[in-house]
Amino acid sequence: MKRLEIYENKTKLGMLLGLTILIAIGFLIPVILYAVDPESIGLTFFILSLVVVALTIWAMTKAVARIKSKNPYLIFENDAITIYPAPNFPQKLSHSEIDGVVPYQLNGQKFIGIVLKNEDEHLEKMPPKIRRTAKFSRKSGFPALNVQVNYLKKSDLPAVLEQFEAIGLPLQLEIAAAERSK
Repeated sequence: MKRLEIYENKTKLGMLLGLTILIAIGFLIPVILYAVDPESIGLTFFILSLVVVALTIWAMTKAVARIKSKNPYLIFENDAITIYPAPNFPQKLSHSEIDGVVPYQLNGQKFIGIVLKNEDEHLEKMPPKIRRTAKFSRKSGFPALNVQVNYLKKSDLPAVLEQFEAIGLPLQLEIAAAERSK
């Protein structure tokens, strides 16, 4: 198997960034109104707007980091798979460390969960930023590492499925059938 690099769909990420900008602007208006005239809106709505603006700014920084990233989202090699759950934080997994892959869907988002043979050992090696997300995923009943299918280009999905099958980790055809029917 030759090396295959799969990149995120920057168009989808750009659309997500645009949506978060619109939400931030929408909730920034009440903040500005309150700053100009504190009696124009209630304090509760001002605080709620401030919180939403802060959360959308945080989400925008994450989207911008993913858009600017030059790293692939997934790398398939002869003996390993490298996943970038966050830009600049690669998680390289040898094929022998992977116990299986599980497709699942959560709130309209499609994922390929990567089940590791010794997840606890891998969690200890992960950077704190990735470890928190992985632990939350495990507590929710899902594998620690996941590939978000919605981040991939539709044209790349068949290649991803083929690569998992080529290394002996066939996916159930739920994701592939759902994508082909669209």
